[in-house]
Amino acid sequence: MPFWKVDKFVRRMLGPNPFRAHDAIGARGANFLTWSCLHHLTQHYGPLFEPSAVLEEHKDSGANWYPPNHFRPLVNWSLDDETELETWVLGPIFQMTSLMISEERSHLAQINAIGELCAQFSPGVLAVIRARGADAAIATVEAYHRLHPEAAAQAWHPEAFARISTPEWQQLYVNAEHDGTVGVLSLSRESYSSDVDTELNHAIDWLQQENIDRVILTGDFHLATQMVGADTADFYPAMTDEAAGVAIAAGWSRTARRLHIDFAVSVGLVNGKRCLGGMLELLMHCHYLVAVDGAELGMPEVTLPVVPGMEGCHWPFRRVAPEHWPRILELLLDGRSVQASETVGWLADFVGGLDDALQVAYMIASGGDHSLVMRGLEEGSLEGVAEAVPNLATASGPGMEAGRKAILDTVRAATICTLQEALEIQAKHSGGFMTSDACRHGIIGTAWKKTVQV
Repeated sequence: MPFWKVDKFVRRMLGPNPFRAHDAIGARGANFLTWSCLHHLTQHYGPLFEPSAVLEEHKDSGANWYPPNHFRPLVNWSLDDETELETWVLGPIFQMTSLMISEERSHLAQINAIGELCAQFSPGVLAVIRARGADAAIATVEAYHRLHPEAAAQAWHPEAFARISTPEWQQLYVNAEHDGTVGVLSLSRESYSSDVDTELNHAIDWLQQENIDRVILTGDFHLATQMVGADTADFYPAMTDEAAGVAIAAGWSRTARRLHIDFAVSVGLVNGKRCLGGMLELLMHCHYLVAVDGAELGMPEVTLPVVPGMEGCHWPFRRVAPEHWPRILELLLDGRSVQASETVGWLADFVGGLDDALQVAYMIASGGDHSLVMRGLEEGSLEGVAEAVPNLATASGPGMEAGRKAILDTVRAATICTLQEALEIQAKHSGGFMTSDACRHGIIGTAWKKTVQV
């Protein structure tokens, strides 16, 4: 099987992120980077990690492993048994992870994040191991040892997976803490995923058990300097199954509503460069939204195109006077980000420097004197929202045009009903659009074809 086809299987197995080193820095740089890592490991752990002859050749020549720019031939190479390839790929990765854990190279959340940010795994390796379970991960490594016996005697620490049920393993993406009065929920992932959703629910449950009813939700200051929206890889099953899309939108929306329902006061703090799409929908469910100067807020779904699934088509309208509806519609239908400072009063409640934003966020959450008025939430029907469309720039193409229509239809349907009804209505519109030709031929659909359709 050619290398380009192996690459497609690996992408499907470990994540669809297209910016692996080979594509981002070119073959010569990627070859040397891979060789140097293995060369370093060989010096410390022995010949098990010694670079192969073919890697040495590619390192010296700088040759590509497969056609660049994702131009892969369309020959339908297939595997008689995908299990063997999975064992060859995941076995050594799981084994290396056990070594890092055994040597306590870093906090587990950081190890997982490094795998995502550097190796472009999606999700991180620890999240993959957690999903499979310790026994299955160990069995994968043992199967790898049967294929490559030399690996069995070196750098293998199956006991590292014994604590997989502990909080450290279970909260890889969401950290929760409190000072006895105010809780802080920190997201260490830039895109919202099913893993993040599950962990956020666990974290909220824990704060409630600790009798904390005031909370700040923000991005981790080191690992999530921007919040770019939903992890669209989670949408791939919805490309062919409307029910899967509805389930994602409804489930994530119920989690977001907990920020509004389960706490007396909740503050969403945008502390980085931008907050977009699903992440913005999540934070706008908080009672207050605070952002740092220079942060960009946006709803780019129409450019993908996809219909926002976490209540962005009705929730923000229910929190402002009708005079602000055109601004929210422009955000949804144009897909362009705006400076947070331009949204005060209709999306954000306070925007300032980092120190000021932190102080205001804590003052709000702790019940201090902050002079900001909590905006209400209209639970009944709203009339005329979909008719408040401002003048828009011309759509960039038929996909965006279809996205605009679908989003406007969702706005209309989800605002003329009650708040209780709106969640399911928006989820059905969002899930339904994912199976449309417009979505399948858009950015998400194209990535889905490249990744899932091998």
